[in-house]
Amino acid sequence: MNSQPGTKNRPGRLVQAAQTSIESPPALHQETALGSVREAIENHRYVLVTNDLGQITGIVSCRRILERLDSKHERERIRWESMNLGAFVDAEVSTVAQTNTEPFTSEIDCVTVTEDDTLVAIAVKDDVFLSVRRIEPTLAAARCDALTGLMNRLGYERRLAEEWARAARTGISLGVIVLDLDNFKQVNDKYGHLAGDEVLKHVAAALERTLRSYDVIARYGGDEFVVLCLDCKPKDIEIPVKRFQASLAATTVEYGGHEIKVSAAIGAAVRHSDFEDSCVSDLFAAADECVYQSKRTSGVPCVLEFGAGMSADMWSVANRDKTAESSHGNSLIESDNLGQNQEEGARS
Repeated sequence: MNSQPGTKNRPGRLVQAAQTSIESPPALHQETALGSVREAIENHRYVLVTNDLGQITGIVSCRRILERLDSKHERERIRWESMNLGAFVDAEVSTVAQTNTEPFTSEIDCVTVTEDDTLVAIAVKDDVFLSVRRIEPTLAAARCDALTGLMNRLGYERRLAEEWARAARTGISLGVIVLDLDNFKQVNDKYGHLAGDEVLKHVAAALERTLRSYDVIARYGGDEFVVLCLDCKPKDIEIPVKRFQASLAATTVEYGGHEIKVSAAIGAAVRHSDFEDSCVSDLFAAADECVYQSKRTSGVPCVLEFGAGMSADMWSVANRDKTAESSHGNSLIESDNLGQNQEEGARS
């Protein structure tokens, strides 16, 4: 077997030994709560995640888990402790049975691949086993939006399904917030797509700063962002919505000598109970409908809540901060308004 410069291939043989000094990585079910895994993982680098059949569906860095379990904020730490292990899997491993592969008994021929004397892969007759440390960034990128660094739509939809199932099982609430930037196409048309990219990156950073560590934000596509708010009490969804408004109102993107203001239509939907009467796609659809209602009401955020005795009638997030509104309207001497209604300013 030929090797590229910097790599060395050495023929060898994998032999199953009766004893070894290496501990096997723990294998835990994907629904295992993080609060119960510390003892099992604290002396390991990775944990294997399994499904109901005991098949490996993913691998997670133990460091990522321990960092969250050791959060300095008690409320966030408690929330992380209740999170399931499967939520940390960046890319699911296929569990489809492999065909035409050489069965492993007690010994098998192999080739080791090293770089600077570091083992990076083991090749057998019909497969190659790569170092997880080497491919870990690639796995993380599978659910990441390249432009903003946020979770992408693929990651969001998987996470939403997971959180829906968990909420239905445990009885906690689950909220979805959708943000659709105002007049984003005009920015691309007037200043070019690079300017639009800068707007998206600034918006992503502004929104991310306002979230709790265990909430989830993703770029859904184009100029649309989506947020999962976990464990919301009735009417509490108003809190992150108003924070997002204030954060966007304070965001100014400077590009090519221009200052571009940012605003968005915001819609939210929360399911508190009765998950069996609905499905996960209904929650996003309800939040999306609230976005369109927000556009029809001069950008006032709209909300739908279901269960827990809520009426399921759409309600609006009131604008109570006139001072912020006034200061935002006079904060820039020269600016280009991305929002439909500059006089609305910050609604926090």
